Amino acid sequence: MFEFLLPPKLRRKRKTPSPRKTHSPERMSIPEGLDFTLQRDHCRTLRLTVKPDGSVLVKSPVAVPLERVLDFVRTKLDWIREKQAFFLEHRGSGTDFRERGIIHFLGRPFLISPAEKRRGSRPRLTAGRLELPCRNGTPEDIETAYKAWRMDMAKRVLGRRLARLDARARAILGDRPGHCGLSVRSLKRRWGSCSAQGQITLAARLIELPLPLIDYVICHELCHLRHMDHSPAFHGTLMRLLPDARKREQDIRIWSLEHPQSRQENRL
Repeated sequence: MFEFLLPPKLRRKRKTPSPRKTHSPERMSIPEGLDFTLQRDHCRTLRLTVKPDGSVLVKSPVAVPLERVLDFVRTKLDWIREKQAFFLEHRGSGTDFRERGIIHFLGRPFLISPAEKRRGSRPRLTAGRLELPCRNGTPEDIETAYKAWRMDMAKRVLGRRLARLDARARAILGDRPGHCGLSVRSLKRRWGSCSAQGQITLAARLIELPLPLIDYVICHELCHLRHMDHSPAFHGTLMRLLPDARKREQDIRIWSLEHPQSRQENRL
């Protein structure tokens, strides 16, 4: 995302706080062949974002003339095209919850194989397939069964992985940051989080990723036990635990684009 700071004379000073007002989004285009959405509000900077679906959003202060907004967009055309090409290259179609649809476990693909649901029957991974006991085998039923299995597996796999990496972090850093608790939830927008009380929350869908990327997320949250921000100290600690942390972070972004949560969601 690009930001352009306005000169002081174009900034509006507020004497008293007032509700943040926004204008209705406008569809705009420039002769260079780019369409984008313009959103005006009381922000202080010009901001430009390329979304994973390739669309472009520009946010502008109300005081900025339209021609200046258009000039700003033109100066970023190369960057916009580069981002759109990147997202197009890595765009995935999402999971198709039907028989022989593909799910991932620790980065490996498995075919969905619905099975008759009987008393005591349980899902199992075997020979490149995930056998899922289902009531009727509809996509909705398969998705429900899969997410229940994923949650159960995530609690076991991520719990063991967190304990191992926590011990490794203490040995490398030579400290004891305090209590480290774990909660596994069906997070939609984040891979994980860490509270000031030392409670780490991880997304159940994390077990779909390759193990090195799972380790990156867990180490990221373990570093938040020591630094509750993304300061240089935080990144320095993370690099001590994972010297290739920056590459793993980029790999997670690419994985998220190539493996969206559903066929309708093509973004990270």
